[in-house]
Amino acid sequence: MLTDPTIISGTIRSYEGLAQEYRWRIPERFNIAEAICGRHARERPDDPSIIEDDPGGGHRVISFAGLEVLSDRVASGLARLGIVRGDRVAVTLEQGVDTLAVHLACFKLGAISVPIASLYGTQGLAYRIDDCGARIIITDSVGAAKLASPNRPTSLEHIVVAGDLHPGSSLTFTELTSAGGPEVGCADTAADDPAMLFYTSGTTGPAKGALHAHRVLIGHLPGFQMVFDLAPRRGDVFWTPSAWSWVASLVELVLPALYFGHPVVATSERFSIQGAYRVLAEHGVTCPFLAPAALRRMRTEPPDPATRFSLRAIMTGGEASPPEVLEWTRRTLGATVNDIYGQTEANHIASGCSALFETPHGAIGRPVVGRRTRIVDAEGKESDPGRSGEITLWKDDPIVMLGYWGRPEKTEEKIADGWIRTGDAGYLDERGFLHFQGRLDDMIMAGGYRLGPEEIEGALLAHDAVMEVGVVGLPDPERGEIVAACVRLKSGFEPSDLLANELQNFVVQRLAAHARPRRVEFVQSLPATSSGKTQRAALRRLLLENRQSEKLAP
Repeated sequence: MLTDPTIISGTIRSYEGLAQEYRWRIPERFNIAEAICGRHARERPDDPSIIEDDPGGGHRVISFAGLEVLSDRVASGLARLGIVRGDRVAVTLEQGVDTLAVHLACFKLGAISVPIASLYGTQGLAYRIDDCGARIIITDSVGAAKLASPNRPTSLEHIVVAGDLHPGSSLTFTELTSAGGPEVGCADTAADDPAMLFYTSGTTGPAKGALHAHRVLIGHLPGFQMVFDLAPRRGDVFWTPSAWSWVASLVELVLPALYFGHPVVATSERFSIQGAYRVLAEHGVTCPFLAPAALRRMRTEPPDPATRFSLRAIMTGGEASPPEVLEWTRRTLGATVNDIYGQTEANHIASGCSALFETPHGAIGRPVVGRRTRIVDAEGKESDPGRSGEITLWKDDPIVMLGYWGRPEKTEEKIADGWIRTGDAGYLDERGFLHFQGRLDDMIMAGGYRLGPEEIEGALLAHDAVMEVGVVGLPDPERGEIVAACVRLKSGFEPSDLLANELQNFVVQRLAAHARPRRVEFVQSLPATSSGKTQRAALRRLLLENRQSEKLAP
């Protein structure tokens, strides 16, 4: 019987055998910082942990011992500022050793790290800090500017800036790590103690904070091994261009790779096709996470035939990948491509694994080894194979969140009768492959980002010209979906291309660039239910009809 948290053990090399024999082993005491760094710093101090990429070629390699020292200094600095067990520390930084050291420092103190993507605007950033009551944020000068008075959240005591001191900030990251402070070890945490707070995309109302325990790392190990074709293997190097603010990048790739003692490449430059090829080739990356949107873009500009890659398995997910993109990736980059499925509250529920099985077209893969997944109908009854329903997961799985921060009633709605409800539609076929069919709610998947229409609507309603607005996703061949907004203007305002552009920029400034409505239509009224709620299905049909009419127009 397998009791190790990893699945590659003994002689079992079939999915069926692993699924039947696997048993979770969750230790009573567990701390992510010790698991991914502390023990390696003692046993293999000189092995590389983070490789900081430099487009100019001067790459910086940080050993596990170096990462341990830096995270100790950050922990000491945070303790000097009064951070104790249970406090929330917001982290809004790009990829790099400093970012990881902050997370490790929080774990060592028993505090809770709150990763927030730097692409959020003033409103999106301030809302998340206010909601969780973070006492400190560690960010860059851009992030500090977003929080300048009067936008500074009331809970925020210190703004620590990586770089030059910015007006309104307390100290620089260098000052935080160089000043004296108490000597800090590693907190003796239970596996169920809180560790990280990730915010959802606001699919049903305001964004909610999904609180995860230290055990979440253990919960992701089998899926990590599956999606990277029985990882780790000797010489494996991992990388993703996605910011380390999302569950899919930080918890699915960065933390498991370090747990197994393998290096992760950190890149600071924005994603570009040629930049991606350079990083993959120069660092000998074997296992990257590349979103479908990235693969689609790369297909439009193939690499130089002379480029030599070390790729063997690519993780993708978040939206469907056309078969031609997958085939191009396998043929051109020389790697298998495995899909994943999950969400912020319970990530990596199902996965492809070319080393164990061939996933049929249209399916995600199979439930990750160790998962108890079922499909239920509207009454909560388990559906037969092939019948569509809601995808659910057993609540005691270690990947399942502890709950929504400060929202017990929402937690009870999400986790009920022993199962966590995803709100997604799908089915398990006769062979146990999971087929994702869409969202039961109205979430938008644009360019790899999960977007909630209500949050975008809220941003647009703050504009002086907007009386009423409805936001939906429309199919798009390049981005999967685009954000489309139907706007009813207040009296005194007239529709124009200039105003549409102003509204688009307004959303970017208040939320994030990926939330920008790429289509803005001005309407006289919005389809609504008897209770006054926007009928998004009717709105989507209207927009699709209008788009078709535009194509047919002479």
